[in-house]
Amino acid sequence: MQELIKRLALIGLVAALAGCNSTDALTPQVDVGGGFNSPPVTQNDLDQMSAQTTPVTTTPVTTTTQTTAFTPAAEAGNTTGADTAGSLEGQAEALARNNASRNTAQSDAALSRTAAQRSLAAETSTGAEEVAAVSPAAEAGETIRFLPIIGAPVEAVTPLSKRLGAEARSNGLKIRSASDSSSKYILKGYFSALNDGGKTTVVYVWDVLDGSGARLHRIQGQETVSGTASDPWAAVPSRTMEGIAQKTIRQYLDWRGTAPG
Repeated sequence: MQELIKRLALIGLVAALAGCNSTDALTPQVDVGGGFNSPPVTQNDLDQMSAQTTPVTTTPVTTTTQTTAFTPAAEAGNTTGADTAGSLEGQAEALARNNASRNTAQSDAALSRTAAQRSLAAETSTGAEEVAAVSPAAEAGETIRFLPIIGAPVEAVTPLSKRLGAEARSNGLKIRSASDSSSKYILKGYFSALNDGGKTTVVYVWDVLDGSGARLHRIQGQETVSGTASDPWAAVPSRTMEGIAQKTIRQYLDWRGTAPG
C-alpha cells in the first residue's frame, strides 16, 4: 500500500514538472514566502534597459607635445590637452616667448654694458682725483718758465719744448716766457748725449729754481736708445725727447705735491 502511494506521488510530481515550461521555472520570486511571482523579463524590457544604461566614460589619451625651438614647453597650470604647435596661435605664442627671451638677453647685455661704463667712469673719476691730489700747482694755476736748454741741438730741443708746453698746459700750469720774471718757479735744463757700447744714452738734469734763482729741487734721469752715430744726437729720435718732457712735468708735479707753499 505504501509502495503504491509513493509511486502515485512520484507520477504526480513528474506530471507537475512536465506541465511547467522553462520561462516559468526561471521566474524570480519577488515575495519570498509569498505566492506573488514577478512577470518574466521580455525583449522590450531589455531594450529599455539598454537605452537607459549610462555610457562608459572614456578618458581621452593625453597627447605628448614635443618641445622644439618653436614649441615652448607647456607652462604649469596652463595645459589644455591639445597640441597647438601647428596652429597659428601656437606659433604666435612661441615667437612671442622667443622674442621675450631675446629681449631679456638684450636687456641683460645692456645692463652689463651700463655697469661697465659706470665702472669705467668711476675709475676715471678716481684717477682724476688722484692727479688733483698730487697737483696742487695745477689747482692754483701756478706759473712756470723754462730757461734756454743747455747741451742739446735745435733738432732735439724742438720736440722736447713742444711736449713740455703741451704737458704743462694739460696739467693746469701757466707758462711764462723765459724773460718773464713774474713766474713763481723756473726750470733750467742740462742735456748730454753719449755713445754707450753701440747704443746712445741721453742724460738730463733739471734744476727747479725760485723767482730769485735759488735752487729748490733737482730732477734728473737718462734714456737709452739703440744705435749710435758719430754725432750721438743724430741717433736720438723725437719720441725719446718727448718721453723725457712727459717725465719731467710728472716729476715736477710730484715734487709740488709734497713741497710747502
